[in-house]
Amino acid sequence: MSNHGGGIKRSSWLTFRRRLLLVRALLRGPATSADLVGAINRELGAQGYPEAAAAALKHDFDALKGEYGCVITYNRPARQYALEDLGELALLDLPDDSLEALAFLEASFPAGSGHPEHTNLRALLERVVLLLPPTRQQQHRRRRSATRLGGGDGGGRIDLDTLTIVKYAVEERRELAFAYLSTFDADLPRHHRVAPYGITFRPEGHGYLDATVLEVTPRGGEAIHAAIDYRLDRIVAATVMVLPTVLPPIRPTPPSYVLRYTLVSQVACRRDVAVYFPNTQISYHDDGSAEVTATITNFWQARQILLRYGDACLVHAPPELVTLFQKTAAGLGRLYATE
Repeated sequence: MSNHGGGIKRSSWLTFRRRLLLVRALLRGPATSADLVGAINRELGAQGYPEAAAAALKHDFDALKGEYGCVITYNRPARQYALEDLGELALLDLPDDSLEALAFLEASFPAGSGHPEHTNLRALLERVVLLLPPTRQQQHRRRRSATRLGGGDGGGRIDLDTLTIVKYAVEERRELAFAYLSTFDADLPRHHRVAPYGITFRPEGHGYLDATVLEVTPRGGEAIHAAIDYRLDRIVAATVMVLPTVLPPIRPTPPSYVLRYTLVSQVACRRDVAVYFPNTQISYHDDGSAEVTATITNFWQARQILLRYGDACLVHAPPELVTLFQKTAAGLGRLYATE
């Protein structure tokens, strides 16, 4: 008798586990019956679905709908099942502060964003909401976050194929080549060969490729082995190629330069000057001004950062950056010249 009871318990447990695995498979996305049966059998082996699995699969669907209120739809043209709602089969619950964080993320990455990566974030957030109990889902949908990440979708549209190829090169640690149209290239893009190391989406909305410059044709002001952030939307579509050369184990060290600049008392008198560069040292003077020294590897990036201070910042070194600021100041003078 006890053996019989143990057998029933084991059978019930296997049935429950099979249905739970079925839900997990559907949470990954729409799937055909063959895909679902294959996924379950890979997990359970001989204890999964029998060879004639159609009736058993339908029975599991009916049980999930009847016992838990799951909503499972069937797309006949695609021959795929999709999990629309878990009903009472709540696999996740969250405290109120986590729901507040979830609302913050949803407000920061709204539907319809131009960034392909934001689309993936939206899909992840929707999956998390789907796992919540019905009452918590209702509470979440009524919640409106008063805060959000700044910038959002302010950047240019990134070509999806370009992003896919760049991500592949980063993951496989392979050299990358592309035509690139920088701010100063007018309408003639130049060819860049780089060692790619990562992709970053910044708060202002732009996506960047962190890469080490290996070759530029025709040459411009870029230093070989310099670390440059390439804006992804300025890589010319259909020109990206993953090269066969594998990146070395250690990233080439870019040439470094000692940066030295002075901030006037108007921005330095509170003695809370922001640190933007590695190895920053700040010396505050009695007149309220400050002298800052640091290490930089990218002249263009340093210029963009220090331009935030406007005419409250005077750069003393390195000479290459001073020259760049002189050209910038001359250009601004031409633009804003008055009689």
